[in-house]
Amino acid sequence: MPTLRSLFLALAVSQTFAAPTAQNTYNVHLEKRQSLSDWPALANSVGWDGWKAIFPDWQSFTTWVQTVGKAVTTPGNFLGEPGATDVLVAWARMMGATKSTPGLMSAALDAVNCEIAAHCLIESVLTGPDGYGSIPDIPNAAPRKPAMKSRTAVPNSETIKIRYGPYKVPSMKTKNLMGQYGMLFNLPNKNLEKPCEGNCTLIGMSSGLEYADGKTANVNEGLWLHHLILFNGGPGRVDTTCKSRDVSVPHASVGAVTSNTERIFAAGNERVEGILPNMGVTDAGYKLYDTDRLSALIELMNENMEDKIVYLTMTYDIVRGHPFKDEIKIIWMDVRQCGTSEVNPPKDKPQFTLEYKWTSDLDAELVGTIGHVHDGGTHTTLSVNGEETCRNNGAYGGSPEYIQENGGGHTQPAADGAHAGPATAHAETGRMVHLSDMHVCSGKDIEIREMRKGQEWTLRAHYDFEKNKGMKAADGEWDGVMGISVVFVRVKGKD
Repeated sequence: MPTLRSLFLALAVSQTFAAPTAQNTYNVHLEKRQSLSDWPALANSVGWDGWKAIFPDWQSFTTWVQTVGKAVTTPGNFLGEPGATDVLVAWARMMGATKSTPGLMSAALDAVNCEIAAHCLIESVLTGPDGYGSIPDIPNAAPRKPAMKSRTAVPNSETIKIRYGPYKVPSMKTKNLMGQYGMLFNLPNKNLEKPCEGNCTLIGMSSGLEYADGKTANVNEGLWLHHLILFNGGPGRVDTTCKSRDVSVPHASVGAVTSNTERIFAAGNERVEGILPNMGVTDAGYKLYDTDRLSALIELMNENMEDKIVYLTMTYDIVRGHPFKDEIKIIWMDVRQCGTSEVNPPKDKPQFTLEYKWTSDLDAELVGTIGHVHDGGTHTTLSVNGEETCRNNGAYGGSPEYIQENGGGHTQPAADGAHAGPATAHAETGRMVHLSDMHVCSGKDIEIREMRKGQEWTLRAHYDFEKNKGMKAADGEWDGVMGISVVFVRVKGKD
């Protein structure tokens, strides 16, 4: 089996001898598409024994090689291609991932965020990226756990806000190992502070992004909470929509497996709140145990020409102990389930729909859904056996923080070492209004509440780039998009 060292070494060599990063002197928006130049080095680092351990037969091996070959020779966003999940699963297996063992993929993601791999070949495995990612706390920063009034009327409820980080996010002048500018790419945090010691019940969650002084950071100032995946791991935790997979990419990325860790919350820059009392539920919640461990994948983007330091915030609503008989379970629906979550929009088709189907394996009551799309998305829907039950409509420009007066879009320098500017970057020009909210489907919005084993549940994410601008890359193609629904269901407790 190839070692993690050999994989990092290959990446280090490929980056050390690469052309210097373009110095973009214009305030244009650099895109998050990755370079594909490192995939051949990654493939070449795997010995024959390593290939045999991953692929059961010649056909599966050649299929994987063809997929990587297409990625290497095709410009654009490989993470949004259908075969990207298979490639990343194979990568995770190279690093020791199995159905019961996470392997070392989370350490590899740390290294991706290095500017020059050779500088952090060892440091990245032990301490994180070279200067970027998690850094020591900032002197005189706002409190990590500021005092909060309860935002729900549930008796004995508390609202706990925790500021995680700080995180140093590179500027548009800095490229990581994925070839992305201004990005912290899926940075794993494998041990987040919980909102309580001992047992408690979660009745609400929301996320945000702040500067050291506590001021909100958002797209009007070039900073994005691109996405957050929150995991909870512990005895009895099973991710119901990924448990059949031998390897789940997001789980391996935080050093977990689907048989002991489940995804419980998602956030994009629209920062939607998932608060159960607002969904009409005041007598049930998600039970946290003393043995549970929270972790997260965090992706942050900085469209400025200088590095920025920010804190990720999570605000939890809790009740101490487990006072409720009924329990809330959280189901993760995703159009690229257990993989990258990214999809490349179809070419020359401004309106399109992405879809994912899941066969229910539990009996429960639907109480609410949170949808997530990227710019250009109009809404998500959830259907049961072909009948729509919930719809999450998107809203744009709900506050000045979601409006960029100087244009928007993810673009990149024309080429490494080239002089990039508005004429070559193909940036969106003029005023751009971004996704600012997704309506939470709950209460009277829900058409069908009963969830039964064997039902077919379908998530659809709807996009219309003519109605709402999406993000474009330097080649003029649309950037990758997502379609996710976080589904809250009530499971009856035993008498």
